[in-house]
Amino acid sequence: MANFTGTIEDHEEIRELYARYADTIDNGRYEEWLDLFTDDGSFESARFGKHSGRVGLEKFTRIYRDSLGGAQARHMITNLLFTIEDDRAEGSCYLLYSHCKEGRVQQTTVARYSDTLRRVSGRWRFESRKVNMDGRA
Repeated sequence: MANFTGTIEDHEEIRELYARYADTIDNGRYEEWLDLFTDDGSFESARFGKHSGRVGLEKFTRIYRDSLGGAQARHMITNLLFTIEDDRAEGSCYLLYSHCKEGRVQQTTVARYSDTLRRVSGRWRFESRKVNMDGRA
């Protein structure tokens, strides 16, 4: 079993960061979603490619919003694990993603996020976030 690293406050803030990620993107609060990343942060997925920095992440939010086609998405995050070393952390969690339209689930995806986090001005942020879809190489 790994040793507990970081403070309880660090753990709570990182858990909150993961929850805010899902809540902000699912509810179209993209400006708030962007603030969850460091200024040089990146997001990467097989479907949407890699987007880095504030401008790249803003571009991703537009592409993502358009991809929904009026559907409601839900990111359900579980099995969160992370280790903290000073102002940096490595984390991962499972993702169950649902894409719903006209009262029906049209798509469900199972994946895993792999993350690096960094404390900036006293707040934890995603430095990089990569989604790895189950069943893909």
